Amino acid sequence: QALERDTLDQMAHQGHGGALTLAAVPTFATRWLIPRLAQFAALYPDTVVHIDTRTRPFLFADTGFDAALYAGTPEQVAQWPGTQAQWLLPEDVVPVCSPRLLESAAPRGRGRAHQPVAAEALAELPLLQQSTRPYGWRQWFDAMGVDAPHALDGPRYELFSMLAVAATHGMGVALMPPLLIEAELASGELVVACNRPLRGERAYY
Repeated sequence: QALERDTLDQMAHQGHGGALTLAAVPTFATRWLIPRLAQFAALYPDTVVHIDTRTRPFLFADTGFDAALYAGTPEQVAQWPGTQAQWLLPEDVVPVCSPRLLESAAPRGRGRAHQPVAAEALAELPLLQQSTRPYGWRQWFDAMGVDAPHALDGPRYELFSMLAVAATHGMGVALMPPLLIEAELASGELVVACNRPLRGERAYY
């Protein structure tokens, strides 16, 4: 009801003025959404966008949020009461690491070119884990048909942004959605370690 009231108020003023208050998962907000807000501001200069982070579903009636950007499975989204969801983007993941670490896994004579290596080679490298997706590496290696006894080993980090920093510093290979590390891939701080993406169970809504 609050969203409907505020929407009608915006329409009554022909879209001039006002604010949108969004809840968003942290790394998606920082790495994907905020870099695109300048374009939004150019199109709608009278609309201010406020963003707070939320990682779990909540009751909209208890907050001032107009909408949420949420990462989850279709089942999780369907179980969020009182909401309607719109699918935005898939969460494809691909192994990435620092060029320095990739050189150590590449066949002799190929390392300096930072070419992706075979999935088997990654099983021998240190792996960075995400605590909210504890079986991510196991699912990736299983999909590649690779036996990886150490797929569950390695330090765990809660956020994708933490994984990105750890991978940049050569601490291991991270399983990341490329859309969240566009800047690092463009600058060469991170490279694709094995060009075998996997469609994740989650998507952005």
